[in-house]
Amino acid sequence: MTTLSAKIVSTIFHPLLVPTYALLLLMNLNTHSILSIPENYRYIVVGFVFIFTFLIPTLIILITVRLGKVGSLQMETQRERVFPLLMVAVLFYATYYMLKQASMSGLITFFMVGSTMLVLITLLINYATKISLHMTAWGGLLGTLFGFAIRFQYNLTLVIFSLILLIGIIAAARLKLNAHKPFQIYLGFLLGSIGMSCLFFLV
Repeated sequence: MTTLSAKIVSTIFHPLLVPTYALLLLMNLNTHSILSIPENYRYIVVGFVFIFTFLIPTLIILITVRLGKVGSLQMETQRERVFPLLMVAVLFYATYYMLKQASMSGLITFFMVGSTMLVLITLLINYATKISLHMTAWGGLLGTLFGFAIRFQYNLTLVIFSLILLIGIIAAARLKLNAHKPFQIYLGFLLGSIGMSCLFFLV
């Protein structure tokens, strides 16, 4: 993998895009919680999630960069990550709350509240080490699919194995860019995947 391709992979599969990708994936799995949403309403929900979980957080981070509070969009130091992570946690929870108020239930709202918890946990871990946000986010999606498949007996084997392959590519890209040490990659993946999987058996 070249440095350029690693940068492209890291950008396309940015952690803030995971809720949007997750929702698009879930829309095409036709689970019982998705089928309850009117078809002409589904992509309005996707657009709403994209705005609140990617567009607005990205704009906030850009503003902090312009103000000199953050060195770059990559947030290369642990200290630079604190305020953006707090804002992301607030916006993720706001997304969950508004979806809940709109009578959205099931896997979508569950994923958003779980994602909010993961952001807050990574914020705490960030004070000790620069945990990989990419791996936490994508591991969280993997944990969601795994927990859902086991709990509700859905056959998502092909989707899960495809996602594991993609996560491996993303991890390789982050290592290629020297964005993290292997320990930080593994820690992020384990937090996301185990954390979200366990929620299905605790709630």
